[in-house]
Order: sequence, then structure tokens, then C-alpha cells
Amino acid sequence: MSAFLPAALDPFSFAAIFAVVVVAAVIRAFTGFGFALLAIPVLVLILPPAQVIPFIFLLELVISITLLPRLWHEVDFRGLRWLLPGALLATPIGGYVLLIASAEALRLAIGLIVVAAALLMARGLRFRTRPGPLASFTTGTVSGTLNGAAGIPGPPVVLFYLATPAADSVSRATLIAYFTVTDIMGIGVAAWNGLFTWDTLLWALWLTPAMLIGSVLGQTAFSRVNPNLFRRIVLGVLLVTGLIGVAKALMDLL
Repeated sequence: MSAFLPAALDPFSFAAIFAVVVVAAVIRAFTGFGFALLAIPVLVLILPPAQVIPFIFLLELVISITLLPRLWHEVDFRGLRWLLPGALLATPIGGYVLLIASAEALRLAIGLIVVAAALLMARGLRFRTRPGPLASFTTGTVSGTLNGAAGIPGPPVVLFYLATPAADSVSRATLIAYFTVTDIMGIGVAAWNGLFTWDTLLWALWLTPAMLIGSVLGQTAFSRVNPNLFRRIVLGVLLVTGLIGVAKALMDLL
């Protein structure tokens, strides 16, 4: 294949990957989360996790940069003050796991995490009061570990914010700000571990249009679609995606 195309992939698979990125970007722009949570379990069915996760970090950063400036005034900086240090400390640990774990084991772990997150979010977990510094730091630590190992820091921090009394717009803005920082952390750890290649940059380049298309559609949907309906659709898609990933990983391991 040409030096300017991602290596060793047929056109149908590339089209499928492009479509997955568009859909995941719509969800990310609408809710503030869900891009990696939806995209990675599907993409690792086509490509190895160690190849997928680095370019997902780059794509996540693209969409965060396009969304964050207009949402900056709604970010909960008090919560980020405790979440981010935990994530910063734990992301390198997760990065080491990505380096040594088998692709099959990572696929299984990613699928199980996605299924668990979807089920917990569907149950509507809520805190009666705002969580304190210890809960925030612990959430950031778990999120950072998942960020480095699987490229999906979302489940712990999304559950955390969905369960707090914060307004939806504040939760969305804060999640986008948080993921901007964790994406930068993930890029640094992946680069340190030698996981960034020419193909990583090519994937990010070719899929950036998909990210931008999805981002525009998601922003439009945020102002027009019933949030409760969209949330149920997203959770359903995540649950099905996670179950498919678990089934595929188990078949590969057996």
C-alpha cells in the first residue's frame, strides 16, 4: 500500500473504521465522553490494541481542542484539582501494562470495562452530596490506569460526574477538559514506550476528517435531541459493543 496510507488494510475495513470514528465523535461531542469507550472496543476487533490506542489519543485531542474553548467557562476546576493528579500518577502504570499485556487479554479487559460502565451508568448511580478530595483523587487514579493501559480513562470519571449533583452542561464541559489533559498524558506515555510509529500519524491524519464530521453533528444534536433518549441509545450501543468485544476476546483466548 502507498506510503501515505495506513499499512496492510483493505478498503472495506478502512471504511468501517472511518464510520466508527464518525459515530464515536458524534457521541463525544454530544455528551462530553464516549469516543474511546465506543471506538476502541470496535477498532481492536480489526487492529491490535497497541496500534489503535496511540492514534485514538491523537484523535481525542483533536476533538477536545475543537470543543473546549467555547465550554471553558463551565469547567469545574475545583473537581479537576484532585482528579488530574491521580490520573497523572497512574497513567504511566497503565502504559506499562499496555506494553507487556497480550492483545487478547487487553481486548477482554476493554470489553469487560465497557460492559460494566454501561450497566452502572444505566442504573443511574447518584451521590447525595459532592464527593470530597479523596474520592476525586481515587477516581483519577483508576481513570489514569485505564488511560495508559487501554486508552479509555472515561468509565470512572464519567460515572463520577454523572453521579454528582453538577448540571449536565458543567459535567460535559469538565469531562472534555479532563480528557484533553489525559489525552496529552496518554500521548506522552505511548511515545515513551515506543508505540508511536509512522502508521500512528497516518491513521490520525486520515481519520481527522471523520472526527470533525462527527464533532459538528454531535454539537448540532446537543441542541436538538432529547438528552434522555440519546443517553439511552448511547448506553445501548456501548453495552452491545462491549459484549461483542468480550465474546471476540474469549474466542481468541480459547
